[in-house]
Amino acid sequence: MNSQRILTTSMICLLTICSLTLAKAQTQNLRAATAASYLDRGNAWAAKGELDRAIADFDLAIASDPTFAAAYYNRGVARYHKSDFDGALADFDRAIRLDPRFIQAYVDRAGIRYARGDLDGVISDNTKAIDLDPRLAQAWSNRGLARMDKGDLDGALADFDRSLKLNAKCAETWNNRGLARHLKGDIDGAIDDHSQAIKLKPGFAGALANRGMARLRQGHEAAAQRDFDQCFRLDPNLRPLLEQRIKEVKEGVR
Repeated sequence: MNSQRILTTSMICLLTICSLTLAKAQTQNLRAATAASYLDRGNAWAAKGELDRAIADFDLAIASDPTFAAAYYNRGVARYHKSDFDGALADFDRAIRLDPRFIQAYVDRAGIRYARGDLDGVISDNTKAIDLDPRLAQAWSNRGLARMDKGDLDGALADFDRSLKLNAKCAETWNNRGLARHLKGDIDGAIDDHSQAIKLKPGFAGALANRGMARLRQGHEAAAQRDFDQCFRLDPNLRPLLEQRIKEVKEGVR
């Protein structure tokens, strides 16, 4: 994480099980039909939270048809939710090799790459997703986040702007753009963006923390403290980092 970070950002991942419709075009032979049946049953288990059973059925789908990209992707999602990030990454890689136009796999692989600090990989995957579907707001937002972490604030702001034009109801993107504006010195713009994030998602502790930091930099300590107090009530785990950043700001450290 960038040492100049005010507090929190959010990567937006799809990470949802693909429905059987992705496989219907492949059900023209027995092998594909059998694989699709296992995929369908695995999806049903996943919907119930039975991830081990879901993975077992996705394994059977892959054994029935090793070229079934949706089965690898869905297994990757299930593995992700079990915190098996290596397994999830391998499955997303395989899904993309089998189907280079698998947009969700690029977006979700980028999420794992972001968690591992592979910012170039995040940018590459989200750029590919954008090439395949320029209307995908998540990909613009996530690429902007990676660009911000690399210090490309102008590129980040351009991506956040595009994302918000496509989906103005995403609180995470408003919060991230607010942080980019703060880092560019546009404190009023940052406060406006964090406020919009909070309006869309009233329990958004990170946006409250970030707005409080912006208000503190403006010298509005009472308003900032109200944000911090609400943030602490919502997420006490943010207190140590936030208190350190408050101290740094009060001491004049950026």
